[in-house]
Amino acid sequence: MMKPILFSKSHLPLVHARFIISGQIHDPFLAGNLLESLLRSAPIAHSAARAFVSSFPRRSAFIYNTLLHAYLIDNLPSRALHLFDEMLHCNAVPNKHTFPLLLKALAQTRQLHCGVSLHSMIIKLGFSSDQFVHASLIHFYGSLGRVLDARRVFNENSGSGVSAFTALLSGYVKSGNLSSAREVFDGMPERNLVSWSAMISGYVQFGAPGEALVLFWEMMGMNLRPTYSILASILVAAAELGALPEGKWVHGFLERSRMRLSSNLKTSLVHMYAKCGDLTSAKQTFERSRDRNVDLWNAMIGGLGLHGRGREASVLFSDMVADGIWPDDMTFVCLLSAYSHSGMVSDGRECFESMSRVYKIEPKEEHYSCMIDLLGRFGFLMEAIHLIEIMPMRPSDGIWGSLFTSCGTYGDIVLGEALGKHLIEMEPYEPGCYVRLANLYASSGRWKDALSVRAAMKSRGVELEPGCSLIEVDGVVHDFLL
Repeated sequence: MMKPILFSKSHLPLVHARFIISGQIHDPFLAGNLLESLLRSAPIAHSAARAFVSSFPRRSAFIYNTLLHAYLIDNLPSRALHLFDEMLHCNAVPNKHTFPLLLKALAQTRQLHCGVSLHSMIIKLGFSSDQFVHASLIHFYGSLGRVLDARRVFNENSGSGVSAFTALLSGYVKSGNLSSAREVFDGMPERNLVSWSAMISGYVQFGAPGEALVLFWEMMGMNLRPTYSILASILVAAAELGALPEGKWVHGFLERSRMRLSSNLKTSLVHMYAKCGDLTSAKQTFERSRDRNVDLWNAMIGGLGLHGRGREASVLFSDMVADGIWPDDMTFVCLLSAYSHSGMVSDGRECFESMSRVYKIEPKEEHYSCMIDLLGRFGFLMEAIHLIEIMPMRPSDGIWGSLFTSCGTYGDIVLGEALGKHLIEMEPYEPGCYVRLANLYASSGRWKDALSVRAAMKSRGVELEPGCSLIEVDGVVHDFLL
């Protein structure tokens, strides 16, 4: 077997000529081995690689698989699928290594019907029992939300390995079905770090950060080394719960393990410290970071805003621009939110106006929401109404709800009544709408109207769900219904 040798792009014609003269170009495996070496000697243009492949007298599945893999690495799934069409046209027979690549490309391009057709080909060629093809089929269906089909494929192979279990688990997590995902997780004969990561991130993504922490400590008790993605998920969970000790433990683990802090982890650390109330540690983490990308700046600006330090957030934004970092959509969400928490109405107006004028970023719904919240929170109700009227998109229920709350704060009963009735029409089974309108009537002495709203709420079967409070004792988070 020829050992892979890395060739530069400039050597391609010479190497190609040598293979033609020696006759090695007729050996599909050696030609594929050379192609793999060429693709590793980055950067090489895909067009040059395609031209190189087209010169092969015989093109094996190995040659096509090598180029398919290169397309997927470079996030070019459509080109990979076109290459497969060429492969079939040239009568090259796909093998068990071809189909996982194609299924990944079809999942990325969300082509369900083509995937079903490919599934039929897999069965016809007898590759459905191969463990990697089997797992890839499950992943394909699960990634497109077809978890029942993924489960059916999973059940067709009684000897499913850890890859198939993990693929099914990930499909359930993606669909938000955490109970079924946990059932698969608990039933796994063995688990790898990918399966642990999928279950932990699923809990975090779908609002169960406490379960994520419990599962993480279970994993650590088995002496498994967490991956970057797992640690990032735990930092998000700690931030959501305000669990500062857990967040600090992760930070300490990263430092003890001398793991290189990725930009994502640095951002998660700053966000966690800010959400947990430790703004000093958030600043220290931010200031120690040399390669600050826009996400890290946003996290620090948002953290300052969360603590009512709008002026510092504004200065940091200026430092960010001076440092050559161009703001994005989220930057202005963080900055407008900071102004809202700090009562900086004039700065908020200027910031909102400069988005499109200076930074060429058109405000989206979340920017309008922040600005309307800022105006309403400090009594500029009619200006907020005007902003809603000129919004290029339909205002969300959250925007109306924010303004309705401001009406109650400033005693604008007329506007508040109109908004309250509008909210009930839009969300007839949302208990908060009824409660806020009833409270608005009660605050102005209109007890009959308040009782009427409560009666309407009861007649429609709308019930107020109990609230929940969290408290951490000795590292364990407990929740209490209120």
